Order: sequence, then C-alpha cells, then structure tokens
Amino acid sequence: MTLNNYDDLADPREHVQNICNNLELVIQDGDAICKILPLTFRGSTRAWYNNLKLSSIMGFNDLYAKLVSRFNTNIPTKRSSTELFSITRIRG
Repeated sequence: MTLNNYDDLADPREHVQNICNNLELVIQDGDAICKILPLTFRGSTRAWYNNLKLSSIMGFNDLYAKLVSRFNTNIPTKRSSTELFSITRIRG
C-alpha cells in the first residue's frame, strides 16, 4: 500500500480522506491512523506538525481539525450562482 504525501499545496480534507480510505481497508483503529497520518506530511506541513506541543493532539478528530484549520487556505471555495452571474467579460 502506498500513501501519498501532503506538502500543504492541496486540500487537507482531501488528503486525509484519501489516507483514511486506504488505511481503513486494513486498520479500523482511529488512534493508529492518527499516528500514521503524520508520516505523510512533508515540507511546511511536517514543520507545523513537529512544532505542535507534546500531547496536544487528543485523537484523530483533533489532528484532523487542527490540520484543516492550519491549511484551510488550500481548500477550494465553492462559488455561488450569484458570483457566477456577476462575472463579466472585459473587452480588450
């Protein structure tokens, strides 16, 4: 089984979902997944994780929430129909 790495350039929710989908095939324990997930972190994500205070993660849901909160700028925003209708073409 190959687990993709996360380097803070993508949606953290999608990364966690992909990891969970792969791991849940063989592991049903959220605590184990919580320990494996950081092994996929690279670059600034790894630095962020390494700088967390010891014992500051209370479980998988807590790690997920902190990861998403920290890297939420990589989450694509959904456009409303109002925004789409306000798009105009600039003549040039």
